[in-house]
Order: sequence, then structure tokens, then C-alpha cells
Amino acid sequence: MILGRLPLYRQWKSKYATHFKRRRFDRIMALVPVDPGKPVRILEVGCSGGKDFVQFLDGTAAEVWGVDLDDTSAKNITQENFHFLAADGEHLPFEDKSFDLVVSVGLLEHIEPMEKLCRMIAEFDRVGVHQLTVIPSASTFLEPHCGKLRFPMRLETSMLGDQPGQPLHLNFFSDHTWTKFQGFHDCQVKKIYYLAPLIRNTVIYR
Repeated sequence: MILGRLPLYRQWKSKYATHFKRRRFDRIMALVPVDPGKPVRILEVGCSGGKDFVQFLDGTAAEVWGVDLDDTSAKNITQENFHFLAADGEHLPFEDKSFDLVVSVGLLEHIEPMEKLCRMIAEFDRVGVHQLTVIPSASTFLEPHCGKLRFPMRLETSMLGDQPGQPLHLNFFSDHTWTKFQGFHDCQVKKIYYLAPLIRNTVIYR
């Protein structure tokens, strides 16, 4: 059973999770020297419908860009300071250091194969002066995607390979391992609770 595909979970995410997402937004933004109250340029890769990050920049002075594979979800983002571009995160169509901040929330744990993940992280580094990446922590007690306890600590064979029901592929690395990716080589790492004491995130930032 994959928790993220249950109607009850989707209802909680759409109606009740905003408070926790806002709290996480405030915590991660405090880690980087980027003030959205000023005319800075911020890019979220894998923006989807903007519920994890973009929505909290509504009404600010920031110029906000979102990138995703298509506009299926992003077309519902109506805030005036938002611009969308359909693109793959491993080939971002922007010039070097063209954004003050590049953000991804809950994206990199889904990216495979490893070569694609490496290229995507390198792109974050290339186009952004600062960056914020939020991923599920390997030390989280409850893995929110699948609702399993201590999921990162064990091999879940039902989620490997091509199987009926669209198996969920998840990457989990230690904080130390994440810093070994070339695009994260000069970043810092911090753990924060998304929903204490169950769900913990790792934040990689510069």
C-alpha cells in the first residue's frame, strides 16, 4: 500500500497540510541569504501545483519561476509573480547563475537512474547562486510516500522493478552521501521535522 495514493492522504494534503508546509517554508528560507521581500529571482524545479513552496511567495517582490515536465498542475498557479516553463530538470534552459535561489522540494528522491540524478543536481548548482533542496531524511521514522515505518533502513522489494500498480521508486542516502554529489559539494545539511516526531526532512542548502 502506498500512502500517497490513498484518497484520505490526498484530502489531508490538500486541506490540512498547508500549516506544516508554511512552517517548513519559513524554516528553510531562514537558512539562505535570500530575501523574497526584495526583487530576487527564485526557481523551483519540480514545482507541480506550487503547494510546497511557490504559494508562499505570493504577493512578495520575488520573481518566481517554476519548472516541471508539463503544466498539468502548474496551470492552476495564478499568482502574478509566477512564470512557468515546461522543461526537464537535467537540462534547465537558463544561463549560469541566473537565479538567486534554486529550490526543489520532494523531487530528488524520485529521480533515476543515478546518472540523471547527478546531472540534475549539477544543473541546480549551475543556474543558482544559492540553493535549497528538501528530501525525506534517511532517519525519518515514517516514510510519507508509502506510509511505512523505517522504510529507508530496509529493502522493500515490492517497490523495485516494474510491477502492477505503478511501483514507487525512492532514493534514500545518508546526509554524508548527499554531499558527495558534485553539485552539492559546498552545501550544508540540516535535518528538520516536517511532522514531529514522525516525519523528518533533510535540507541541503548553500
